[in-house]
This record gives sequence, structure tokens and C-alpha cells, in this order.
Amino acid sequence: MKLRLAVAASALAISFAMAGASNAATYLLNVDNCSGANGCGSASYGTVNVSGEGSGTLTVDIDLNSNVIFQEAGNPNGHIDVWFNTSTSSVDVEGLVSPFLTNGTQAAGTHNPNGASFGTFDYVVSRLGDGNPSTAAGGLHSLTFTVAATPGFTFDPSTVGANNIYFVVDVAGFSANGQTLVNTGKVGATLVPGGIPEPATWAMMLMGFGGLGAVLRTQRRRQALAA
Repeated sequence: MKLRLAVAASALAISFAMAGASNAATYLLNVDNCSGANGCGSASYGTVNVSGEGSGTLTVDIDLNSNVIFQEAGNPNGHIDVWFNTSTSSVDVEGLVSPFLTNGTQAAGTHNPNGASFGTFDYVVSRLGDGNPSTAAGGLHSLTFTVAATPGFTFDPSTVGANNIYFVVDVAGFSANGQTLVNTGKVGATLVPGGIPEPATWAMMLMGFGGLGAVLRTQRRRQALAA
């Protein structure tokens, strides 16, 4: 019985250890650097969720609020919409679909989001676009892609003042009802403290709890029969 209890406890400890190493990080698009007194029309513009940390391939999910879209104005042949840094000298960006353009290997460069005080970034995601739609419903609100590099690599911030900016997104902000374009410009994403265990980690933790609970139930039944 003691051996079973030790094994179950060990499995639970391992699952907690893996929960710390396999997290989905969340970044909040909350640093407004849009031009104009009203910013881009919102106090918070959406989130950037990164899963797969600790591996060699990270999945990036950018979800903008319903009244915020990816900027479509600018150079129609290649307008940069996303900037980010990593701890490596090159990355392989995949999973982008039209109108986004930059699948493939990128070497670290120096990219400054024009008109924004967010410093410089190594990598970018560009898109085609010849003008913003008249309403928010006509634009894109989400983007998913993968970034691959040396296993264990991380997204690194650009530190500007009190803010550590991990991602910059060029957006168009509309009124709350999405009918009127308020402003355009860049917004920065800061890290939300803590992490969210990925589904596989949750499964391992539940198995550990289940195993420990089964051993304790068996122990109680034996004690009751012996009484």
C-alpha cells in the first residue's frame, strides 16, 4: 500500500512539474500607441496566446476585439501588421494564409514600427491590403501562425519605459458598435503574469489526482474492514 501511495504521489508531483514547463503564455494588447487623442478606440485591443513553450515550435494566436481589426491601409504589396522578437538569430514562420505573406525562414533584422515608440524588433508578419473596410465586420480579427527555432527558444520583449513589449500589432480601431473608424496605429502586448497549463498537462494532472484518490479510497476501505 505504501508503495502504491508513493507511486501515485510521484506521478502527481511529475504532472505539477510538467505544468510549470509546458504553459500557454497570454499577452494583453494594452499599450496604446495610436495617433490622435482618442487612441484606437479601446482600452484593451485583444490578446496574444502562445502555446508550446519549451518546445521548438510555438503557436501564436492573435485575437482582436470585435471592434478592432488588423490594419489594411498602407503599401498594398506588403504592409507589416505584426512585430516580435525571439532569443534566436533566425526563425521559421509557417501557417500564414492569404492575405498574410511571410511563411518561411527569416533572419533576425531590425524592424521599427513606424510612428510608434516601441523600439525595434527582429521579425515581422506582413500582409496584402489596399485600404480599411468601412465597418469592423469587414476586417480580420484573428491570426494564427507557428514560429519554429531551437528547442526551448522564447519570445523576448522590447523594453520601453516601464513596459516590456513582446508583440506589436498594427490595428484599425472602430467605435464600440463597429460602424465608425476611430483611428489607426500600433498597439503593444505585455505579458499576463502566470501561465495556463496546456490540455495535455491538465490531463496528466487529473490522472495524478485520480491515482492518488484511488489509493486513498482503497486504504480507507481496508481500514474500515479491519475495524
